[in-house]
Amino acid sequence: MEESKGFNIILIILAAILVVFGGWRLVSPLSFYTFSALVLPNEAGLLSEVRGAGGIIMVSGLVVASGVFRHDWSRTSIMLAAVVFLPLGLGRVLGFAIDGSPGPGVIPGMVIELACGALALFAYFKYRETDVA
Repeated sequence: MEESKGFNIILIILAAILVVFGGWRLVSPLSFYTFSALVLPNEAGLLSEVRGAGGIIMVSGLVVASGVFRHDWSRTSIMLAAVVFLPLGLGRVLGFAIDGSPGPGVIPGMVIELACGALALFAYFKYRETDVA
């Protein structure tokens, strides 16, 4: 990937979102869902599933952040951001179509996930190396 301050800023923003929200979901799933105006039952199995997804999201954010510090990881980092954000947003869109509206607390998250996924794809194509061997 081409070296660029703009690219690194995009990686930092995407990584921060993944680390903060994934970490919050991992550490405090009940308050995370309350923030989205959802009620998560305090059941060990369900909390475990939510924490597991939070862990994946948080660690993905750490890998995305690594692209800022290791140029050889930047291509992987930005693609990982797209691969995490887009399925999260598109999965919510599918749920909206199948299950109905999840409520006003979830829709902003869906829009942010889709926008972040689009930003990751934009950065991937804009900052790719033009010299292909």
